[in-house]
Amino acid sequence: MWVFLEMRTILLIACLTALYACNNQDHPIQSKANNPYPSYVSDLLKQIERFPDSAALRVQVIDTMDSLNLTKDALSQIDSLITRDPGNYGVWFRKGELAIKLADTALAIQSFSSAAKIYSNPDVLLTIANLYAAQKNKLALELCNSIIAQKPDRTYIAHSYYIMGLYEGNMGNTKIAIDHFNSCIQNNYFYIDAYMEIGWIYFDQQKFEKAKAVFETAIAIKPTEAAPHYWQAKCFEKLGQSKEALNAYQLAFNLDNSLREAAEAISRIKATKK
Repeated sequence: MWVFLEMRTILLIACLTALYACNNQDHPIQSKANNPYPSYVSDLLKQIERFPDSAALRVQVIDTMDSLNLTKDALSQIDSLITRDPGNYGVWFRKGELAIKLADTALAIQSFSSAAKIYSNPDVLLTIANLYAAQKNKLALELCNSIIAQKPDRTYIAHSYYIMGLYEGNMGNTKIAIDHFNSCIQNNYFYIDAYMEIGWIYFDQQKFEKAKAVFETAIAIKPTEAAPHYWQAKCFEKLGQSKEALNAYQLAFNLDNSLREAAEAISRIKATKK
């Protein structure tokens, strides 16, 4: 659920201006005979063989490979950039993003932490905190509290409380989690994910009226989002309000026709009426 801080900051701009000393020990990725790259990727790789010090070419290859879900190959190219310019914040941040795509949390934390050593800022610190929260690591709280103490923009404060809520929720401390999510909302009333988290906690506690009210607020804030309608429908169904549940499921499905669970619920409720 991380929803989250897509930050391409500063990124590879610094790379583009950096001048590297090529030691000819770099390893441009070669096309695999049994699984060749698309021709345009192969052409880019050939260009890199000709101009191994070109950061711009490597950035283009990384983005292209990433778009093709060749994430491991993109990481290899990222490592080539890091070898040349280990002090580049943007390259380390990009490596962290790629590591997340590979579900390699340890590598992601290591990469974002390296970026933070170069340029410590709320975006990268919150990214690290979010990863720690998923691991139930208390360092998530330490990072978030340190950001709040700096009194940054309220957007960062809201997100800090949200991550703290995720951590406490993962630890089973639901009351504290709700307090943090409410603090998040106090700093950003439109933070839809905080409402959803509170609603899910109440739903899991079988407090369906409370959950329904929270999801209703989420709907008022973002009426075109399918998830609040779907979960409000589940509350209606648990409360025995099948007509309201059917309408809410239908709304959710109309907003997102890939929501298979909503379609199944619609069929189930209609079947009980026959």
